Amino acid sequence: MSDDMKHADTGNQNQNPGHDEEKGITRRQALKYIGYGTGGLIVAGGAGFYGYRKSLQISSSEAAQVRKAKFVFAGGSIGGLTVAARLLRAVPGADVTIIEPREIHHYQPGYTLVAAGVYDRSDVIYDQESLFLPGMKWVKDYVEAFEPDQNRVITRNGEVIDYDYLIVGIGVEMNLDSIENLREALDTDYVANIYNLSSGEKYRKLAKDFNGGNAVFTYPAGYLKCGGAPQKITWLSEDLWRSEGKRDRTEVHFYTTRETIFPAVPRVDQAVRPLIEARGIHNYYSQTLRAIDISTRTAIFEETTASGDVREVHQPYDLLHPMPRFQAPKPLREGPLTREGIGGQLSVDRETLQHTQYPNIFGVGDNAATGAAKTAATIRKQAPVVAGNLIDIVLGYEPSNKYDGASGCPLLTRYGRCMMFEFDFEGNLIHEWLYRPTEETRIWWDFKVHGLKRLYRHVMMNGYV
Repeated sequence: MSDDMKHADTGNQNQNPGHDEEKGITRRQALKYIGYGTGGLIVAGGAGFYGYRKSLQISSSEAAQVRKAKFVFAGGSIGGLTVAARLLRAVPGADVTIIEPREIHHYQPGYTLVAAGVYDRSDVIYDQESLFLPGMKWVKDYVEAFEPDQNRVITRNGEVIDYDYLIVGIGVEMNLDSIENLREALDTDYVANIYNLSSGEKYRKLAKDFNGGNAVFTYPAGYLKCGGAPQKITWLSEDLWRSEGKRDRTEVHFYTTRETIFPAVPRVDQAVRPLIEARGIHNYYSQTLRAIDISTRTAIFEETTASGDVREVHQPYDLLHPMPRFQAPKPLREGPLTREGIGGQLSVDRETLQHTQYPNIFGVGDNAATGAAKTAATIRKQAPVVAGNLIDIVLGYEPSNKYDGASGCPLLTRYGRCMMFEFDFEGNLIHEWLYRPTEETRIWWDFKVHGLKRLYRHVMMNGYV
């Protein structure tokens, strides 16, 4: 399996140098709000920025106490790096060790744009070392086992790494064995999955060369990272084929295991569904992709009816974007840090992100069982909570910072248009005054393409959250 499969979110960019007159918000205004919710990072002038940096630091006496503790981060992707950077902003000189095997970091929120022909591979990869702040120690290895009763982690190469405090951010991965024949199907000329960078590049070519027939897209059961991506690539593909004059000979099918398109946020779901159905996309609900018949190019689903019965449904395809289930990495799902009923994820309090059994362990990002969406936007809100609570417990206090479930999604509905929204644990929309979340706008497309990656790289990874 390739390295980019283990990371498992230059074409027509439809640029607009001005602003979206009909929606009344300019690009300058949107950029003004980039840092909204991150503590006011985007400020005018060097003095303001310096003041903000200083405001992230704790007192010198408290910092001296925190520096005595050893913080170990299992995983050096966006979750671990953001918490580690935020901790170092608060306590310069803190003892921070990152366990991360990969030397190339993938900007996974950009995978959809690669598959859509907006980004190239070079737009979504970074040199891992370039992301480390001074003071971060790097162990280039995989986590093989957690031994929380001994306060230590074992690496694949057998190194024993002790800690006072452990932060787990090793993400989740696709389970390619959850669909019969999926591995073999991905090697054919009709099947690709955008959650892998190389396969996303393959999908871009397949979609561009597609000349009609049945295009089939699926959504899996269970948790997954970037829950909007399967819809995004469906809708962008339909828009591509429409613009190229192929739509009249193309049937677009979207199969989901859920009972509606976007149930996590009901108001967005109510807004999206009629827009998508008006474009002639066929939506099928409560259907799980079970197997792929490569010889006949048939996707085999199990449909759960309203009465609870299960029947088999066969869907021929000429292009297939299959979504397998996701799972936590083996050291987590088979180790002592999970529990029954959470699919192998890290067992944490969903507000403090502290482990439910081991108080010196915290989780961040996709591998944490909070029930929140698994997105970079989620990590942006979780990171300061984890960093703050780590400092609290080192100083002898109870965790005082609370995560409210806030997450966000730039829902790409067509080329040049996007619905942007944030929501909480209950699926309630927040910051509606800013996002106008049920409208398709140009400005949020531009922000997704140009702004979010800068926020990811220069704000989150530098600890300014």
